[in-house]
Amino acid sequence: MDIEITELLQKIVDEVPLGIYVLDTERKIVFWSAGAERITGYSREEMVGRHCFEGMLDHIDREGVHLCHDFCPMMATIFDGQSREQPVFLKDRTGQRIPVMVHTEPLFKGQKTLGAIEYFWLLSKCEYPVPEERRHS
Repeated sequence: MDIEITELLQKIVDEVPLGIYVLDTERKIVFWSAGAERITGYSREEMVGRHCFEGMLDHIDREGVHLCHDFCPMMATIFDGQSREQPVFLKDRTGQRIPVMVHTEPLFKGQKTLGAIEYFWLLSKCEYPVPEERRHS
Protein backbone atom coordinates (compact mmCIF):
# COMPACT_ATOMS: atom_id res chain seq x y z
CA MET A 1 0.00 0.00 0.00
CA ASP A 2 2.81 2.47 0.85
CA ILE A 3 4.40 1.92 -2.56
CA GLU A 4 1.08 2.62 -4.28
CA ILE A 5 0.64 5.86 -2.30
CA THR A 6 4.20 6.94 -3.07
CA GLU A 7 3.69 6.23 -6.78
CA LEU A 8 0.36 8.09 -6.75
CA LEU A 9 1.92 11.12 -5.04
CA GLN A 10 4.79 11.13 -7.57
CA LYS A 11 2.29 11.01 -10.44
CA ILE A 12 0.27 13.87 -8.95
CA VAL A 13 3.38 16.02 -8.49
CA ASP A 14 4.61 15.22 -12.00
CA GLU A 15 1.27 16.00 -13.66
CA VAL A 16 0.50 19.38 -12.08
CA PRO A 17 1.08 22.32 -14.44
CA LEU A 18 3.72 23.78 -12.11
CA GLY A 19 7.43 23.41 -11.71
CA ILE A 20 8.40 22.19 -8.26
CA TYR A 21 11.83 21.89 -6.76
CA VAL A 22 13.21 21.40 -3.28
CA LEU A 23 16.43 22.75 -1.79
CA ASP A 24 18.22 21.61 1.33
CA THR A 25 19.70 24.18 3.74
CA GLU A 26 22.90 24.32 1.66
CA ARG A 27 20.76 25.29 -1.38
CA LYS A 28 21.41 21.97 -3.11
CA ILE A 29 18.56 20.76 -5.32
CA VAL A 30 17.23 17.51 -3.88
CA PHE A 31 14.02 17.22 -5.95
CA TRP A 32 13.11 18.44 -9.46
CA SER A 33 9.65 17.70 -10.85
CA ALA A 34 8.53 16.78 -14.35
CA GLY A 35 6.74 20.16 -14.44
CA ALA A 36 10.06 21.89 -13.75
CA GLU A 37 11.53 19.89 -16.64
CA ARG A 38 8.70 20.97 -18.97
CA ILE A 39 8.98 24.67 -18.07
CA THR A 40 12.78 24.99 -18.04
CA GLY A 41 13.94 22.25 -20.39
CA TYR A 42 16.37 20.99 -17.73
CA SER A 43 16.05 17.34 -16.79
CA ARG A 44 15.87 15.95 -13.28
CA GLU A 45 19.25 14.28 -13.85
CA GLU A 46 20.85 17.61 -14.78
CA MET A 47 19.48 19.50 -11.79
CA VAL A 48 19.35 17.19 -8.75
CA GLY A 49 22.58 17.43 -6.77
CA ARG A 50 23.49 20.91 -8.07
CA HIS A 51 23.36 24.08 -6.04
CA CYS A 52 20.62 26.43 -7.21
CA PHE A 53 23.12 29.29 -7.56
CA GLU A 54 25.31 27.47 -10.08
CA GLY A 55 23.87 29.64 -12.81
CA MET A 56 21.66 27.41 -14.91
CA LEU A 57 18.41 29.19 -13.99
CA ASP A 58 20.07 32.52 -13.11
CA HIS A 59 16.91 34.24 -11.81
CA ILE A 60 16.56 38.02 -12.15
CA ASP A 61 13.87 40.27 -10.71
CA ARG A 62 11.72 42.89 -12.46
CA GLU A 63 14.57 45.41 -12.22
CA GLY A 64 17.01 43.00 -13.89
CA VAL A 65 18.94 42.30 -10.66
CA HIS A 66 20.48 38.83 -10.44
CA LEU A 67 19.02 37.02 -7.43
CA CYS A 68 20.94 33.77 -7.23
CA HIS A 69 24.07 35.06 -5.50
CA ASP A 70 22.40 37.35 -3.02
CA PHE A 71 19.28 36.95 -0.92
CA CYS A 72 16.95 35.16 -3.35
CA PRO A 73 13.40 34.18 -2.31
CA MET A 74 14.42 30.57 -1.60
CA MET A 75 17.40 31.57 0.52
CA ALA A 76 15.29 34.09 2.41
CA THR A 77 12.64 31.42 3.08
CA ILE A 78 15.27 28.98 4.36
CA PHE A 79 16.70 31.73 6.57
CA ASP A 80 13.50 33.08 8.14
CA GLY A 81 10.88 30.37 7.55
CA GLN A 82 8.50 32.77 5.77
CA SER A 83 6.60 32.04 2.55
CA ARG A 84 7.20 34.35 -0.39
CA GLU A 85 5.73 34.96 -3.82
CA GLN A 86 7.10 37.16 -6.59
CA PRO A 87 7.55 37.26 -10.34
CA VAL A 88 11.07 36.48 -11.56
CA PHE A 89 12.70 35.69 -14.88
CA LEU A 90 14.67 32.48 -15.24
CA LYS A 91 16.82 31.19 -18.07
CA ASP A 92 15.52 28.09 -19.74
CA ARG A 93 17.67 25.46 -21.40
CA THR A 94 17.88 27.52 -24.62
CA GLY A 95 19.18 30.57 -22.72
CA GLN A 96 15.93 32.49 -23.13
CA ARG A 97 14.53 34.40 -20.17
CA ILE A 98 10.99 33.41 -19.26
CA PRO A 99 8.70 35.08 -16.73
CA VAL A 100 7.52 32.87 -13.89
CA MET A 101 5.78 33.42 -10.60
CA VAL A 102 7.67 31.74 -7.77
CA HIS A 103 6.08 30.74 -4.50
CA THR A 104 8.40 29.50 -1.76
CA GLU A 105 7.55 27.55 1.38
CA PRO A 106 9.87 26.43 4.17
CA LEU A 107 10.27 22.73 4.91
CA PHE A 108 10.47 21.77 8.56
CA LYS A 109 10.72 18.59 10.59
CA GLY A 110 9.53 19.68 14.00
CA GLN A 111 11.47 22.86 14.74
CA LYS A 112 14.37 21.98 12.42
CA THR A 113 14.57 23.66 9.01
CA LEU A 114 15.22 21.09 6.28
CA GLY A 115 15.19 23.51 3.36
CA ALA A 116 12.53 25.04 1.14
CA ILE A 117 10.24 24.16 -1.72
CA GLU A 118 9.55 26.37 -4.70
CA TYR A 119 6.49 26.16 -6.91
CA PHE A 120 6.70 28.12 -10.15
CA TRP A 121 4.47 28.69 -13.14
CA LEU A 122 4.66 30.56 -16.41
CA LEU A 123 3.47 34.14 -16.67
CA SER A 124 2.41 36.08 -19.75
CA LYS A 125 5.32 37.71 -21.57
CA CYS A 126 2.96 40.56 -22.47
CA GLU A 127 2.18 41.32 -18.82
CA TYR A 128 5.72 40.56 -17.63
CA PRO A 129 8.19 41.75 -20.25
CA VAL A 130 11.74 40.57 -19.65
CA PRO A 131 13.81 43.40 -18.12
CA GLU A 132 17.30 44.33 -19.17
CA GLU A 133 19.81 42.58 -16.94
CA ARG A 134 21.86 44.65 -14.53
CA ARG A 135 25.44 43.49 -14.29
CA HIS A 136 27.18 42.75 -11.03
CA SER A 137 29.45 45.56 -9.90
